[in-house]
Amino acid sequence: MKLLACLFVGAALSCAIAGVICAPASAALAPVTIKQCFVTAPKALSKKASGTQIDYVISGMKPAKSITFAVGYRNSQSSYLRKVTDVGSFAPGVEIKHHFDLYNDVTYGGQQVSSCVPIQVKWADTTTWLAPAH
Repeated sequence: MKLLACLFVGAALSCAIAGVICAPASAALAPVTIKQCFVTAPKALSKKASGTQIDYVISGMKPAKSITFAVGYRNSQSSYLRKVTDVGSFAPGVEIKHHFDLYNDVTYGGQQVSSCVPIQVKWADTTTWLAPAH
């Protein structure tokens, strides 16, 4: 039992030194709540999507300096999974509404995305949260 406790403390200490929050998948709740995420309609006379809108809130307790999202999208021709990073100063509890150029090179297939999840958050204190399996 002492060996197990030592291994747990050692793993926690390793995460702290590396500046990464480590947690099992069941306990790894994302510190970002996505309010809405959708691909925006084409501009006049275009068939290409005009980008991606992501509205979210930092639900953690500290300010973030960058958030990376993985956004899946499907039109009639292909399925896509791309990443986009929002960089700035983001306070906890404040809704952030940002539009990105993500998918502006793809034929528009409607607003709905197949997935939209935070995969990395870099905090202002230089620590990092990583989603499980990323």
